[in-house]
Amino acid sequence: MAPAPEPTTAEKLGMIPKVLFAIGSVFYHILTRPFTSSPRPVDLFRDALFAGMRAFLSNISTAQEQASQTTTEAEYLAVSKYKHYEPDTDVLESGLRVHWLGAKLSRTTILFLHGGGYNLAATAGHFEWLWELKQDLGQQSSISVVVPSYTLAPKGQYPLQLQQAAEVLQWLITKQGKSAGNIIIAGDSAGANLNVAVLSHLLHPHPDVPEIKLREPLAGAVLISPWARFISETDESVTRYASSDMVTVSAAKRWSANYLGDAKLDFYNQPADADDQWFTGLDKKVKDVLVYAGGGEILLDSINAFTKILKQAHPRVELVIQPGVAHDDIILDKVLGYQKKAEGTKVIESWIAQRVDKLGY
Repeated sequence: MAPAPEPTTAEKLGMIPKVLFAIGSVFYHILTRPFTSSPRPVDLFRDALFAGMRAFLSNISTAQEQASQTTTEAEYLAVSKYKHYEPDTDVLESGLRVHWLGAKLSRTTILFLHGGGYNLAATAGHFEWLWELKQDLGQQSSISVVVPSYTLAPKGQYPLQLQQAAEVLQWLITKQGKSAGNIIIAGDSAGANLNVAVLSHLLHPHPDVPEIKLREPLAGAVLISPWARFISETDESVTRYASSDMVTVSAAKRWSANYLGDAKLDFYNQPADADDQWFTGLDKKVKDVLVYAGGGEILLDSINAFTKILKQAHPRVELVIQPGVAHDDIILDKVLGYQKKAEGTKVIESWIAQRVDKLGY
């Protein structure tokens, strides 16, 4: 496990011009919005903010990026305090910390693996979104959410995060007494990539990851803007939606390089390139799969390619593309402070509710 990068004094001072450049990009984008025909976010606020985010993400170093944020656990504790919820964290045998939202004795459990390019911790937006999801679904069923603080790259690299995700899932079944048929795995962006790696591991046990033993299929999998191919500039959506998304090619390359380290690309970490047989038998491991994507995100082509492979192997895979929205929009809306429930959230909530109803709760 490599040490987490620490910003040098020069890098700390170097943040100032990068922030100023990002601010300048915001104003430039506002001024040029009326004169461009390329796809842009639906409103001026997102358009301007995404421009600043792209400028910042494209120029920042890993040490600067990680020094500018807090930890997954710190965000969990902050949101718990704000929601007047007594935090509940378990420590697994490996030392991995997992955080609960809702009662451990709930009948249905959502194992949520957060996004952030494997380099960034979960945000307050993640926990805000998960809290509201749990509250809304909890009006009709007994449900809880568990979020692991998996190790971020480059301190931890592939397949460590897959080992940790497998450990949590097995722990839920063997130590918490959860039935696999009552567990829904979910995640956004890199977290969705990690969920797919878990599904691949169930089909093809990874030689460096402990086996997960299921007596029945998982209840479902929700893959939100899955990072199905780390980045491919040959995907048309990468250039087509470069001005309507906040993710950039340079940021994605930095994140994936930090995550992979010396490891090679394979079907576990880049499922959009899997062969036609890789996901055969997936319906025996998970009952239903929902893939959600934004119609204005640079990963759209890779998500479409990945979903096509899934559908060849599993008869109950549903793809929902929300027109015009960016990568991971439902979480990003919470980060930006939007109070209105996103259309994508309504889709996901309804999909989960239908599966919970089938379980008879």
